[in-house]
Amino acid sequence: MRRIFMKNIFYLLMVLPLFSFGQEPSQIDKKISIGTIQTIHSAILNEKREILIYVPSSGGGGSATRYPVMYLLDGYSFFHSVTGMSQYLSAIGKMPEMIIVAIVNTDRVRDLTPTHSISWSDGGQDENFLKNSGGGEKFISFIQKELIPYIDATYKTEPYRMFVGHSLGGLTVINTLINHAELFNSYVAIDPSLWWDNQVLIKKAEQVLKKNDYTGKSLFFAAANTKEKGMNIMQDGINGNKPAIDKLNFQEILKNNKKDGLIWDWKFYPDDNHSSVPLISEYDALRSVFKKYELDKELSDTTITMEYIKRHYNTLSSMLKYTLLPAQSTINLLGYNFLASKHYEKAYSFFKMNIDNYPLSSNAYDSMGDFYVEKDDTKKAIEAFEKALSLKEIPETRKKLEKLKANK
Repeated sequence: MRRIFMKNIFYLLMVLPLFSFGQEPSQIDKKISIGTIQTIHSAILNEKREILIYVPSSGGGGSATRYPVMYLLDGYSFFHSVTGMSQYLSAIGKMPEMIIVAIVNTDRVRDLTPTHSISWSDGGQDENFLKNSGGGEKFISFIQKELIPYIDATYKTEPYRMFVGHSLGGLTVINTLINHAELFNSYVAIDPSLWWDNQVLIKKAEQVLKKNDYTGKSLFFAAANTKEKGMNIMQDGINGNKPAIDKLNFQEILKNNKKDGLIWDWKFYPDDNHSSVPLISEYDALRSVFKKYELDKELSDTTITMEYIKRHYNTLSSMLKYTLLPAQSTINLLGYNFLASKHYEKAYSFFKMNIDNYPLSSNAYDSMGDFYVEKDDTKKAIEAFEKALSLKEIPETRKKLEKLKANK
């Protein structure tokens, strides 16, 4: 069993470098780029807004591949971590590849608060720092009427959308779920500031969740340990800790509304505070939201068939409301697994599936070239490698082609 596991890891590590984290480093500056910075003018907010955009590498080179989109608040804080997790988890078949749109702050307090308030969670007032609060609805309107249409018009998007936010950003996520649920399919609220304005959203959630239908919507709710170090709100009691009380109350509201159709998951992090919880909970959120995405068989399982793969992705397509193709990396790994075990017919079928699904993918033809090398069909191997190079120049593919031609 360990030998099979290690073999799978070997092939996975061999395949993953072909699916880069975005734009490759240029030959001149040797810099690695994972996305682009764009600026759009918002008539609603009456200002220019900066956004960071990540597009999976498989979407380059004229590819027709379309992707679901994640909208991420506090852009500069979380863009690197979320793009990295998304790229890796999608490459190993745990979630779909996604375009990630990270919104950079201008006036965070203004944009991420649903109502005007000058009070902190402990009751203390701050008229100066919180004076612009309450612009949350206008900010959501910007996302709905300007940002989403811009992204859909500029990039190859699917209709599935995810919304992710931390702290006041988490508050905005909850506000959107309660008041504008149609905007997104899945919501991730990381330690949301539910104490805001005397728990205004908790009170509204209690009423709205009773009467609205959230079928097809999902929520991942992360709660940090807001007690002093060494104490645990779940074990030591809440003892007047307002943020902790608010989160536990919201969890109870979710529990009590079992007929609203909302699929939700809650996780408490006893070893993480408000500042450290985003990184670990981002990962958990992606695993939770897409828990049915993963195949229920190990990729080393020799009983896997084309029909099994097609059924699985048909089910996912129905759930996500768009036609979902198997990730190139997953199908490639299956192909190499069957090639290593000399199940040539199955290996060919999976390599061919990638070519059919991603006809502009250099990697798909490169893998088919490897198949023909294994089968000692030099002519077809050369044809496959030449086709791969016609789509994208890859040094490793070029070496394989030159070696074959030299040995003819």
